[in-house]
Amino acid sequence: MGMALISLDGTFLKLNSALCDLLGYDETELTTPSPTVRTLLDQIHKFNSLGSSLPSTSTDPQRLEVDYFHPTGRRLSLKVSISILLDDNGQPIYYFTQFENKTLIREMETQLQVVNSHLLEKESSFLQLLEELPQPVLITRGGIVLYANSAGLQLIHAESLDQVLGLSTMDIVDYSNYEILSERRKKFNTDRTTGSVCYLINCLNNQQKYVDGITLPIIYEGNEAFIGIFKDISEQVLEDERLIQSEKLSTAGQLAAGIAHEIRNPLTAINGFMKLLRSSERMNDKYISIIESELKRIEFIVNELLVLSKPQTTHISKPVDLLSLLEQVTTLMNGQAALKNLKILPVCTDHSIWINGEAYQLKQVFINLLKNAMEAMNHGGNIYIHVQTYDREARISVQDEGCGMTEEQINALGKPFYTTKETGTGLGYMITQNIIHNHGGAISVESILEQGTTFTVSIPTIITPEEPIM
Repeated sequence: MGMALISLDGTFLKLNSALCDLLGYDETELTTPSPTVRTLLDQIHKFNSLGSSLPSTSTDPQRLEVDYFHPTGRRLSLKVSISILLDDNGQPIYYFTQFENKTLIREMETQLQVVNSHLLEKESSFLQLLEELPQPVLITRGGIVLYANSAGLQLIHAESLDQVLGLSTMDIVDYSNYEILSERRKKFNTDRTTGSVCYLINCLNNQQKYVDGITLPIIYEGNEAFIGIFKDISEQVLEDERLIQSEKLSTAGQLAAGIAHEIRNPLTAINGFMKLLRSSERMNDKYISIIESELKRIEFIVNELLVLSKPQTTHISKPVDLLSLLEQVTTLMNGQAALKNLKILPVCTDHSIWINGEAYQLKQVFINLLKNAMEAMNHGGNIYIHVQTYDREARISVQDEGCGMTEEQINALGKPFYTTKETGTGLGYMITQNIIHNHGGAISVESILEQGTTFTVSIPTIITPEEPIM
């Protein structure tokens, strides 16, 4: 910012280099009483007359904007702030002036006015263009619909524009997505950006659809508004759900042999103890206790298989004991591991680790990781589950002793239908990534060929709940 001390009769006394650069003269030219300097001072303002307009008892700055013609011929817009400096007796002795270049801002304002003028002139043509677009388009202001093109009316099953004019976006977006809508409004108010979005919407015929789109700020009818361009992705969402459900059923089918093996062991024990009870003259509480324990184990395994095989219509996050969840998954997978001469070896802490999430989905994650580890090991071996905590984060690693992967294979993980297995779908890891991401976590992979692979899941922890949840 340019600054200077100017005498009451309008002569530069002291000034900084920024002012010289701004005005296009060196210090000698500006401080030497010459016709050039006089012309310059007259061009900025007649400081004598200005001085008489400033209250002599006040040091509050006075501000004005002036046009200044630079020696190069360019016209500059300068903001000048002038204060009176007083001596010990309260008498004015100097003007303290600050010069700020507002040229760029003024040029931008002028350009914006021109653009707005053009927009107003072309608004009719703009709406005609929107009518021809095959994509649904809605224009809103303050969450109220001002316009919808023909494709937009078809999307929400409206017969005419009158049916949607004045509708709130809260009437169109399903209440389950209100939080998404609110967060987007907060984001725009904070950094003036919106980005893409996916909504579940309610149509006027009570049908629900999934739409994907982008919202941009525009000028409509002279004021700021938002234009949303959308695409109906309902079929795509349904297809994704079918693929995910197919993968879940595939997982349940692959577990069936191992679970049958796991159930056979307690059934053998129960059968043996029943024979002992028949041959005994009196009831043996120890035998009965073992039988009850084995029956509960069978019930748990069967229930877990049933949960895996049926779709989950609702997912409710709640506190989950991570170690208890891993113990249940390990119990479920031990049978399948035994069939392949594998051992699952948990290496965990001796205290509970609590996370906030949906237990069914998290079980699906670790079942997928253990299943992948087993399929990578064809000659027996160990699978290690390490659980550690760092600050407010839990890290769970599943380490196998299998064939390992190349860098190219690691980079391709997560792409739909990419798989390193002959009969795989490639969806398991993609589902795992999505679940971990939705829980605010992350997953990483490390692998060495012929030595093994380690998948590490990082997920935020929470304070231990007052009452056990799981």
